[in-house]
Amino acid sequence: MLVNKLIKYVLLIGVSFLMNSQLNAQAISGKSNVVKVDFTQESRAMAEVKKEVVEAPKDEVTEKLGIVEKPKYHALIIGISEYQYAGAKLPNLDKPVEDATKLYEVLTTKYNFDPENVVFLKNPDRAKLIDTFYEVSNVVGERDNLLIFYAGHGFYDEAKDFGYWLPSDSKAESRANWIANSTIKDYVSAIPSKHTLLITDACFGGSIFKTRAVSSMSLLKINELYRDRSRKAITSGSLTEVPDESFFLYMLLKTLDENEYQFLPASSIFSRIYEPVMNNAPSTPQFGVIQGAGDEGGDFIFIKRKQ
Repeated sequence: MLVNKLIKYVLLIGVSFLMNSQLNAQAISGKSNVVKVDFTQESRAMAEVKKEVVEAPKDEVTEKLGIVEKPKYHALIIGISEYQYAGAKLPNLDKPVEDATKLYEVLTTKYNFDPENVVFLKNPDRAKLIDTFYEVSNVVGERDNLLIFYAGHGFYDEAKDFGYWLPSDSKAESRANWIANSTIKDYVSAIPSKHTLLITDACFGGSIFKTRAVSSMSLLKINELYRDRSRKAITSGSLTEVPDESFFLYMLLKTLDENEYQFLPASSIFSRIYEPVMNNAPSTPQFGVIQGAGDEGGDFIFIKRKQ
């Protein structure tokens, strides 16, 4: 009797051991209906993720500019064709708003200027212009880039070495609503952008605008141009009054529209338009530093949008 009990006990332990071994094998192989553990598949998935991270292509823009994050591009575009007190001495203009619209279109379709970051003012008065400059100064960050464009009446007082923009509420006989270049310079200085470029058909010369040789900048690489902060301006020249039909603006828009390079420095734009404007307009275009606005020797880079 005792022997029989011992035999039964041994057989019972053996059957239990075999059943547990089979269940464990099923669990490990992933066949169990209760628990599925496949460490081999999980390891492969992790390996693929790591492989993708390691092999992920670098962003071309940040790599060539030598920066960590893609830059944000802002623009303030101003076109003034209609004047509230228009007359013989201050006539309305046909082209400024049209030219400003063309610039808006080329920037937002062919370059990295998203529409939500572009402010387009048509025929603003002095108060609107000043308020907008203040608003822009609160939006643009230190890693961002800003383009300021002005097309409209401008006046340069050569005797006093003083230039002005004329908002839509300007009067020919009073300079109360005119905006002095020095005011524009102060707002440019207050905006904490990485790069700021001012393009205007109205003269922005004199003591606050220092021209420089473009050839020296053309020798630098894109990342070297972008590395240092810049406060540059491209202007049509030093006419006392700005003509309605501007060959300067025609060449500017043509250069931006036909450009095929991914990175286009402002200095390169000036190099391309300088001679044609000299040959076809009564003024000499200028490129240079806005004095006292924080320029450190860099340049504004237009980045072509991938189509």
